[in-house]
Amino acid sequence: MSTVATARSALERYLHDLPRSADGGHAVWSTPEGRVAGRFLRSSLSSVFQPLIHLDRGREIGHEAFIRSFDETGGDLSPWNLFANAASDEALIELDRLCRTLHVLNYFGRAGDDASLFLNVHGRLMLAVGEDHGSAFGRVLSALDIERRRIVIESPEAMSSDLSLLAYVLLNYRYNGYRVGVNLARGEQIGELVRHVRPDFVKLDGGRDDTLRDISRHADLCARHGIQLIVKRVGQDGLAPRLREAGVALAQGHALGRPRPATPAARRLAYSEE
Repeated sequence: MSTVATARSALERYLHDLPRSADGGHAVWSTPEGRVAGRFLRSSLSSVFQPLIHLDRGREIGHEAFIRSFDETGGDLSPWNLFANAASDEALIELDRLCRTLHVLNYFGRAGDDASLFLNVHGRLMLAVGEDHGSAFGRVLSALDIERRRIVIESPEAMSSDLSLLAYVLLNYRYNGYRVGVNLARGEQIGELVRHVRPDFVKLDGGRDDTLRDISRHADLCARHGIQLIVKRVGQDGLAPRLREAGVALAQGHALGRPRPATPAARRLAYSEE
């Protein structure tokens, strides 16, 4: 049996055994819509996924996961407020592990065989875990027979203020089998970043004028160091061709696809010049 087939069988068995409603005795359950949900304090949680698009091929190469939370009245809660409710490091670790588990169950239960899942890690969590980052999450993946290389761990922009610490954390994740990505506030940080660590991916904000002004230079620098550049927050329909001409292969944003629940596996055409 292939690794993919084994992974699907493990997921199918786990998903089949989930309760069909929140019963208080289980951390996660299956909703009537077929999504996996969980609970943290008084909030119900589930996942949405935004596609990352290969601009030349016009296809999804993976998705970034976002948590969506609803209070007991059904009102939508900001993810920032949700994480703010995790006052202690222990509560933050518990919440983060729940979110990652939900993302994995919702995504790999439906995603294509070659799909990659991009997961943001809260800066406080990176500091709260002293070493061996990602080992507990790795045990969840192992139980489901999901290869860690299919997970990309993303650091937030704030972590780039201390590149030595960031390098230590990312190398921990990489040692544990994950690919790693870095969100940078400014493209000028790439040169300093590669002196400390060379991540698999770097994300820059396509909504910033300085990003777009120097995008060809940023793309060239990343390529020379074996880093895949992703321009995020692409909100204008005409921006994707400009990025492609500048040498940017990967992009993400509302103009290319909005966050939504996972859909059944199919290699869908997600972007075209038309």
